[in-house]
Amino acid sequence: MQTTQELLQKLSEGKPVGKGFADDVAAYILQQGPELLIALWPGLTHAPPLLRSRTAHVLETVAKQKPEWLQPFQPEILHQMAKPDLDKAFYFHIPPIMGLLKWPDEDVALVVERLEHWLQHIDHQFVKVFCLQSLTDISVRHPWLRHEVEELIHQHMAKGGKAINARGRMLLKTLWKLEMLSQNL
Repeated sequence: MQTTQELLQKLSEGKPVGKGFADDVAAYILQQGPELLIALWPGLTHAPPLLRSRTAHVLETVAKQKPEWLQPFQPEILHQMAKPDLDKAFYFHIPPIMGLLKWPDEDVALVVERLEHWLQHIDHQFVKVFCLQSLTDISVRHPWLRHEVEELIHQHMAKGGKAINARGRMLLKTLWKLEMLSQNL
């Protein structure tokens, strides 16, 4: 699997729903190196929704282990894929990716704005959880954001939802620990 066609062919195999062989493709890319991300990239824009979703799943999986590999693609992720009207094929993958990447200071406000927009406008519990997680991850690197993120977590926990409440408790605990550490310094 070295070419775009080969990668997309592998991603198209499997059941007509779900992630198919996305984990296998991600493992292959992690083994072979970041150069294969260039071959994978057309699957995000020039493919049917199922393939776009599976390609985004591969990117998320790679970002969890090697976020630096996505560094060259950050402008495209932010300006092409992470649009306010998020492609439904990306619902479960782009919000988590946003929190895994280290954004330059000049992009942080836009990243936060996009995550907050999705949090307010996409009515799906898991998307909201992913957005809150990413906002918390970003606030770890940008302490000025912590209070705002804490407020958002409380707001969404008050609205309910088991997934949001469970993750919200965990995220608040993380933020509380960070606050305690910063006060002890």
